Amino acid sequence: MMNRKIFAVFLAFFILLMSTGCQLAREDMAENRSGDKLIGVFITKEYLDLFDIESYFNDNIHKISPGGSIAIDGDTKKYEGRLYANIVTRTNTDPETGSTFDTRELAFEGVEGLSYFCAKIPASEEEGSYTVSSSDEGISDGHTKIHYGDEEDSISLEGTIYFSPVHARSTITLYMNPVYQSSDGRVYAVSGSGLMLDGNHGEGMFYSQTLEETTTITENQKSKSSQTSVKISFAIMYPPKKVIVLQMDDENNIISKAEYQPGKLPDTIKPDKNTAYIMVESHKQAREGNLVVSRSLYDESNETIDTFYCRSDGILIKQWISLNWNRD
Repeated sequence: MMNRKIFAVFLAFFILLMSTGCQLAREDMAENRSGDKLIGVFITKEYLDLFDIESYFNDNIHKISPGGSIAIDGDTKKYEGRLYANIVTRTNTDPETGSTFDTRELAFEGVEGLSYFCAKIPASEEEGSYTVSSSDEGISDGHTKIHYGDEEDSISLEGTIYFSPVHARSTITLYMNPVYQSSDGRVYAVSGSGLMLDGNHGEGMFYSQTLEETTTITENQKSKSSQTSVKISFAIMYPPKKVIVLQMDDENNIISKAEYQPGKLPDTIKPDKNTAYIMVESHKQAREGNLVVSRSLYDESNETIDTFYCRSDGILIKQWISLNWNRD
């Protein structure tokens, strides 16, 4: 019979590992990722626990010494799992015509997070190869550059996540989980490291994290490299309580004033014929509860204005409004 002390240590260690995060479904354990390409990130607020604890203990239970200590094997890669993305069909509605149309996209179903990746779907009998981009609405100021060549492929992704310190007690932790694509076209995420953001700082505090990777594949005695860079910035922003749009003449007089709830601005604003510029005021709630106002100016050189609204999870979403400067 196993010594009670040894069993207690074993049980405590098992519970400790189980408490590091919720267990997620795994389709298989980590394989050699040689040739698999980094294509983006899947950002979560919870640790993406893909570790196969059961298999690990089955393989390492003999390493419990009679003295009650546990020798932990440093090589645990074979126990690390993958979270695979599925192709889902979403029905969209054209806001102008009311007609519907379907789009296909890759999603990590059942797991909350912000996807930002670019995958190449291989050709099939029904259709040729195509590129699928996945960018959550919580990724603002996104810039994507993709290059496919005979000798080199490259992907460059940059984006910003704005979060509200009002919704964070003191800190918020976001996990940057790398997303890969295997040679057979499957897309999967692996557990990544966490970045702790201090919500006690005021608006304007800025962080950034970059993932970079270069892989080389040799086929038919010909080598081809693939370079990927993913840069995600995190910025603190106070959540707007209301947005005021002021149309001003060339003598700085107010022509019109309109007040909106954040996220409820119209798709298009047509300035008055006498409007020289537009001032947008965002009235925001600071962490201490006081209100602050930020202002932006737009003239005929601008085709759009942008404002933000805050989701219930504390992530701010950018809304774009078109400006129709047609004076007719």
